[in-house]
Amino acid sequence: MRKYWPTVLLVSAAIAIPAHLTAQDAQASGAAKAAATVEAAVGTSVADRALVGAAETFKADAGRVYCFSKVENAAGSDIEHVWYKDSTEVGRVKLHIGGSPWRTHSSKNLGESPAGNWRCDIVQDGKVLQSVAFKVE
Repeated sequence: MRKYWPTVLLVSAAIAIPAHLTAQDAQASGAAKAAATVEAAVGTSVADRALVGAAETFKADAGRVYCFSKVENAAGSDIEHVWYKDSTEVGRVKLHIGGSPWRTHSSKNLGESPAGNWRCDIVQDGKVLQSVAFKVE
């Protein structure tokens, strides 16, 4: 049995090494990972990690609105909340996604004459993942 021991080790290594290399190759080749997904809404505040006062229309005296996003499959990356009034960009906030799922938010002061059509786009690497439209009257 002692004289066969080196052969047993070589055969075991020959079987184990290709399996290990195949697993590494799949990771190195950037095997397809699930696309990031977002659920988003706009409201009047955020409390206890949840959106408060969610609506599609706000009064002009609301003062500030919040875009609340729940992001999945984007851990370790960044997203942006890009705010628009009518078709003009009025704000951009970069947010880090620390896990999956991850909840985050940004807010926008509506300013002196806020009436109009607004939206907040949730963007990752230049791609709009979700867009939330709302109106201020």
